[in-house]
Amino acid sequence: MTRNNKYMGYLLTKLSLLLIIVSVLLLNGCTTITPLPEKVPSAPAADLLSEAELDIQAGNYNRAELQLERAMRMEPRNGQVWHLMARIRYEQGDYGQTVQFCLKSNTLAGDNLTLKRQNWMLLEKAYTSLGETKKAEEAQHKAATL
Repeated sequence: MTRNNKYMGYLLTKLSLLLIIVSVLLLNGCTTITPLPEKVPSAPAADLLSEAELDIQAGNYNRAELQLERAMRMEPRNGQVWHLMARIRYEQGDYGQTVQFCLKSNTLAGDNLTLKRQNWMLLEKAYTSLGETKKAEEAQHKAATL
């Protein structure tokens, strides 16, 4: 093989590689991320969520937490479970966990704007309690714009 042929083979290899990279990048731009649909809890999980809600309202946080842990084992991708856990943590004064559970709930909320709004409002309260006023203002803004 002559020197010129080697060079042409090298250029074709590099050009092919460049063409593949450009194709992948262009195709990647065509994909969109769609939100998860709102998930309806199963009957047993819905019963546990209802019981937990009543327990939270009555201030029985330990009992509510047990109900939610059972619901979480049944439906770990249910955003409502994570939100209720966040409410318990907030009432117990564990604002760091409140933030983490609200953020997790938001990732699982799909197109449930009500749940997302509830999470952002609770995040505002938690951030305020943590003294993070900038984040609290951002959370308030996000809750208002949903």
